[in-house]
Amino acid sequence: MPSRVQCLVLLATAGTMPEWNDRRLSRGHRAIPLPTVAAMGRTPMISQLVKQLGIDVDVVLRPVESSILVEVEQRAYNVFHVQKARGSEFIPAQDDFVIPHGVRSVLGFGGILTGGSMFAIILFSSTPIPRQTADLFKTIAASVKVAVTPFSRGPIFASP
Repeated sequence: MPSRVQCLVLLATAGTMPEWNDRRLSRGHRAIPLPTVAAMGRTPMISQLVKQLGIDVDVVLRPVESSILVEVEQRAYNVFHVQKARGSEFIPAQDDFVIPHGVRSVLGFGGILTGGSMFAIILFSSTPIPRQTADLFKTIAASVKVAVTPFSRGPIFASP
């Protein structure tokens, strides 16, 4: 694996199970390496998240600071939405997550931070989320970007 591999890193988590309320207790989701387009393709939810957010996969895998990035940053925010999680090809953890925990819909929103890093917030809902409701989260993505941008440079965690 190259020395500068982009990873999807879990920064926070909350949920109904006690272990869902501490990112350090996450199994298999604390850091997901994204070394190549092919590797990203093996993670259907992440691939679809990036696609529905309207972000170029190359920008995610190889972020650069340039005029191109400014263009990407200023694009309209989009949402990742799976109205029916059960049986969805984009949510592969059917038997060990979707079905036993009653996940009905999945909603994600995010964008590109200054510096090129992607951010995303993903919600797994036990209540169905219609498309019209999901679309309302576009404006929330812009607000989240403003809130997290000051923290997007340098170390994120005080300790490993």
